[in-house]
Amino acid sequence: MSRLTVMIVAVVVLAVGCTRGEAVNEPTMTQAQALARVEQLIKETSDVITPKPRLDLDRPSLNVNGCLDPTDSGSEGRVVISRSYYLRDIPRDQVAEVARQVKQYWEEQDHYIVGVSINGLDISGRSKPDDFLLSLAPTGNNDVLNLGVTSPCVWPNGTPEPSSS
Repeated sequence: MSRLTVMIVAVVVLAVGCTRGEAVNEPTMTQAQALARVEQLIKETSDVITPKPRLDLDRPSLNVNGCLDPTDSGSEGRVVISRSYYLRDIPRDQVAEVARQVKQYWEEQDHYIVGVSINGLDISGRSKPDDFLLSLAPTGNNDVLNLGVTSPCVWPNGTPEPSSS
């Protein structure tokens, strides 16, 4: 899978994730809690990688987007939080090994692996138990990996805004 394919999968997964029949007015984690979980998943993943990468924030560093095409009667106030980092200082000849380490770590954490490219460098998954989207994708000439995490749909303050009617 190319990086574009991984991003398309992420968009589809997010759209489906916001319409899976979850109760619209149920509390969620807050936007701040979602960002903290995104950072935790990235840090925990990068901590198991050898050689140790230097995390280089991808610009824009933080995306807060509305849930795509909400079809559950009023959920347009929810957002998804995503962030990604380039994994720098990994020798080109060790990129495939690092991708293998990431996949193995995610499996050991019981995260669900959604897809892996033929060359093993593009990996997408879902965290358990909280269903954050996980992605690892090569950039450029497959010499730098990008590690990203996107939250499921959350209410910015954890609960829906009161209705004005």
